[in-house]
Amino acid sequence: MLKLGPDQRSEITAAARDASERRIFALLREHYGPTSVWPGDAQGLEVVRAATVKAAGYEMTAERDIFKIAALMLSFSDDFDTREAWAREIVAAREGNAPIAELWYQAGIAEVRRYEDAARES
Repeated sequence: MLKLGPDQRSEITAAARDASERRIFALLREHYGPTSVWPGDAQGLEVVRAATVKAAGYEMTAERDIFKIAALMLSFSDDFDTREAWAREIVAAREGNAPIAELWYQAGIAEVRRYEDAARES
């Protein structure tokens, strides 16, 4: 049986996280790069890294969840989960460590549509 030392495990974990963040970044740039919310590649990668940390704080590690959190951070703010009432309500209603990124994402889309509808009506 192969045994890895702590330094080797740490290097493997860091490499896996870096590869994951680069995949999420590529998808985020594909979807948001041509929009006004895209902060540029360097800052976009920082958003992905911050989203990874935020997701981990909510015990969500799936790339799809991190992507959604990063998208919400671009669209609203890096503290959308505590700043936006709809996001706080989702956190408050969360049962245990159930993933909530999809709920946040759907609520965020609804909020953007309300904003766009209001802008068209004015």
